[in-house]
Amino acid sequence: MKKRQLTTAILTALMTVSVSAYAAEKSEGMNTYELAPVEVEGERAAETDAMTAETASLGALGSGDVLEAPMNVISYTDETLKKSFVPTRAFLNAATNNPSVMVGGASTNNNVELQIRGISFNTHDILLDGVPGMIMMQNQPTNYIGRMEIIAGPNAVIGGIGLQQSASGFINFVPKKAEAKPNLDITTSYSSSRYFSHGIDWGQRFGKNQEWGIRINAETHNGRTTMSGEDLRGRDLYVNIDHEDAKSKSSFLYGYDTEVNHGMPEVLRIKDANWGTSVTHLPAAKSVVKNFMPRWALLSHTHRVYLLQHEQKLGRNLTAYAKAGIMHRDWPGYLTSKPWLQNDAGDYTLSIDGSSTMGKTDRRAFMTGLKYDVTSGILDHTLTVGYDYLSQHNRSNYAPGTTSNLTGNIYQGLITDPGAPRAPEGQWYVGSKTNYRSIFLTDSIATKDGRLKVVAGVRHQTIHTRSLSRTTGAETKSYEKSANTPTIGALYKLSPRMAIYANYAETLGTVSSPPNTVVNKDDVMPPVKTKQYELGAKWDMGSWASTLSLFRINQPTAIVNASNYYVIDGLTRSQGIEWNVFGRVAPRLNVMGGFMILNAEYERTQGGLKDGNQVFGTPQFNATLALDWETKAKGLNIYGRMHYFGTSYADSLNRIEVPAWTRVDLGAQYKTEAFGCPATLNFMVYNVFNKMYWSTTTVKWSENGLMLNPGRTYMLSATISL
Repeated sequence: MKKRQLTTAILTALMTVSVSAYAAEKSEGMNTYELAPVEVEGERAAETDAMTAETASLGALGSGDVLEAPMNVISYTDETLKKSFVPTRAFLNAATNNPSVMVGGASTNNNVELQIRGISFNTHDILLDGVPGMIMMQNQPTNYIGRMEIIAGPNAVIGGIGLQQSASGFINFVPKKAEAKPNLDITTSYSSSRYFSHGIDWGQRFGKNQEWGIRINAETHNGRTTMSGEDLRGRDLYVNIDHEDAKSKSSFLYGYDTEVNHGMPEVLRIKDANWGTSVTHLPAAKSVVKNFMPRWALLSHTHRVYLLQHEQKLGRNLTAYAKAGIMHRDWPGYLTSKPWLQNDAGDYTLSIDGSSTMGKTDRRAFMTGLKYDVTSGILDHTLTVGYDYLSQHNRSNYAPGTTSNLTGNIYQGLITDPGAPRAPEGQWYVGSKTNYRSIFLTDSIATKDGRLKVVAGVRHQTIHTRSLSRTTGAETKSYEKSANTPTIGALYKLSPRMAIYANYAETLGTVSSPPNTVVNKDDVMPPVKTKQYELGAKWDMGSWASTLSLFRINQPTAIVNASNYYVIDGLTRSQGIEWNVFGRVAPRLNVMGGFMILNAEYERTQGGLKDGNQVFGTPQFNATLALDWETKAKGLNIYGRMHYFGTSYADSLNRIEVPAWTRVDLGAQYKTEAFGCPATLNFMVYNVFNKMYWSTTTVKWSENGLMLNPGRTYMLSATISL
């Protein structure tokens, strides 16, 4: 049986089990939960080692049960992050436990981004505890994250909009906070090729009623990765202080992380003009060197974040909230570029410019609003009105530098290496300023019996972007546009264990700037609306759950028309079906995963050249299945995951076909005692069969790009709880 057929068979069998279980238990009762701004711990979250949580933050709607929301929501715990961790991939590997999420590339570089349901998602738009703009790309630390929440599909009303205006979904990092039981965990780990990390996790609550809490996570890491020639070193510190009483909740988060990456693997690109002429076929991934970059290639950053939140009950039914965040990131070094494949012999060229190597990014966020609970007849309402503000200033240090021109061969490595280019320090200047603001109104409605839930809302958004001259500081280009984006969704319980739902959602975004070759090259393109239609069903089986969703997403794009004008006239259509299963399906077995069947195509392209083509970087079938088995041997768990990624294309012309791949990860966890204290040993193997494969990039500015996946990676860690 082929691998794809095997994967499909396994997942189909699991789906059959879920439907059968529903039929058998249809008449049984179950606990119900009300959507509310305060989290409630439920049955599926009762297991301390659970890989998914019952609750999730639903943005403007507050927090609630993932199975009570009329949208596809999954909340992953820190256990998922730990078991999916791979050096240089951070949260990306964990995110692919959701079949709706596809990761392009396999390294730390800036082209490693996500797709959700076939639409690009920029990591700049990840929320930190519901606040936008506090996260940036590159290798994200995960030791301080308690939950990672993913909502598939565009929904500006719920999550607002990030600075990159990702229109594919909603990802939120929820930081760890001190729990009722104190913890002090010390962890040391080793990964293949001499990569070491050491961390501490301490949490404690204080006060007469334990109203005060502090949680500190710190880590240092240093060593080589399995991608030859890549060296990483860095450290991070995250401190979360919170206070909670009967009338208020407050928290303050400070975060610091820094990293230096030498020899970072890059995207291998193929020019359209070369494909079919000098390059006639895709090189075999197992035959090429694991890194095309010189060891002196550099990407480094220092990231600081300050986040303050407060929620106050003003009365029995009225609650006010406010959130404020500041993020600052320095880019002290940026010496990297993308090699270009020249021919079938594997020769490539690479030019790295040292003119601009340093940058600074500053962001400010402020959010405030009121929530009002009211009963009207047989309906309970939670009304929310709010205001959001987010700004970004980008500064650069520019001075004329030298360029290093390198040559190499993908089967042999570098051939000529003149060394790092000269990168002198010049004058700092502000290159761009972006302001985003919005006001919104939402209403969460539920019947008294809890069988029907409806959410509706609208957000009025304004985006103002300015580009400035690096020499004079004068404004060179700007736009300010506004739009309204609505959301409506409904969920109805057919029985205590089964519900159906539907939603319509919009998100505001922008298309790329006009190329220099068109008549209107200096025009500012207006924002566009990405629209989603979704229909689905949810099964709550108590200790485990399953969801089935059908969706269609339309995203406008820009094309060059017959008169050589850059106009919004194209369309990307993404539609499909996805199935998720998560939770404890047997007394000793946890399951997480599912599949997505996707049809992502271009429509109304320039001259119809790409009409009907598959969107580059998207497979027609994506599946993942993770099993966590608690063996009869005391303290021993076995973990395994299989991930299948279907055939895709590296280009929008659909000439560069990238073969499908299957990857298997295995691991074991053993809980014991050391020096009279609880201890946990973890052994994980990423890519057990050392499968070398090409991964397509998913970032819109990196079309025609390929990345090599890391080979077999061993990870061993030991944690002692004092």
